[in-house]
Amino acid sequence: MIYSMTGIGRSRHEDDQIRAAVEIRAVNNKFLKLNLRLPDTLNGREVAIDRIVRKYLERGTISINVQLTLQKQVSPYAIHQETLSEYVREAQAISEKLHLEPPSQIVDFLKLPGVVVDRSNSLEDEGEAEWQVFERALINALDQLQNFRRTEGDAMSKALEMYCKEISATVVKIEARSPVVVDNYRTRLKDRINNWLTEHGVEIEAHDILREVSIFSERCDITEEITRLNSHVNQFNEFLNEKNSPGRKLDFLCQEMFRETNTIGSKANDIEISHDVVAMKATVEKMREIVQNIE
Repeated sequence: MIYSMTGIGRSRHEDDQIRAAVEIRAVNNKFLKLNLRLPDTLNGREVAIDRIVRKYLERGTISINVQLTLQKQVSPYAIHQETLSEYVREAQAISEKLHLEPPSQIVDFLKLPGVVVDRSNSLEDEGEAEWQVFERALINALDQLQNFRRTEGDAMSKALEMYCKEISATVVKIEARSPVVVDNYRTRLKDRINNWLTEHGVEIEAHDILREVSIFSERCDITEEITRLNSHVNQFNEFLNEKNSPGRKLDFLCQEMFRETNTIGSKANDIEISHDVVAMKATVEKMREIVQNIE
């Protein structure tokens, strides 16, 4: 399956206290590189974020921008209701026993030990709560990014399949034209020799002509190159259907196809084949441009 290295994913997630907004942008790169813009409360979470991202992506420059918003401010102080209730009951009981007026304002109890408690230590894990909200938003954004990349990859795959068909069709033309090249050379060589013999009255042995034609035929034989090129095209199509995105393999095959095409052009010694080779090289270049953006 083909995945584009270019894409975007956005997501929001929130609970009753925290809202997280995550935007992920991906562009092509030979390796996986993370650019993170995190709020202070997520500092130190880079390794965990990297681990999550690598479950989705293998290559590319990934820019992750995060915004965290507190929906409700949490005070570090709280009233311990059970302690307060106990103080009130004790005060009422003593007041009745001593026939005194009981305290009537809650403020009278707030300074008593244990009524107002400091929760600063218990709030030290606030970063954990923010991480939980952010992590869900990050995973959702990565899912969106994957859908985007998969859609782009499907379009790329169809284009590459079309280009492979173009190359295969051109190779068939070249393969059919190849024997004609030797025949044409044999005819041209015989005509030149006959003209030269007529002018100078010199005889030449037939086996010398055959040897020259044989040397030319061997020098311009492109059978191996055509075989390898067909093999590369077939393998390229197989890689397009692999489970994992095969960007590096496809890039290597594009280089090999270009090399074989170039060799065919240099060996064929024929104007029609040269034109076909130029067309194939242009097609391979189009393929390489697409492959450069495949994971």
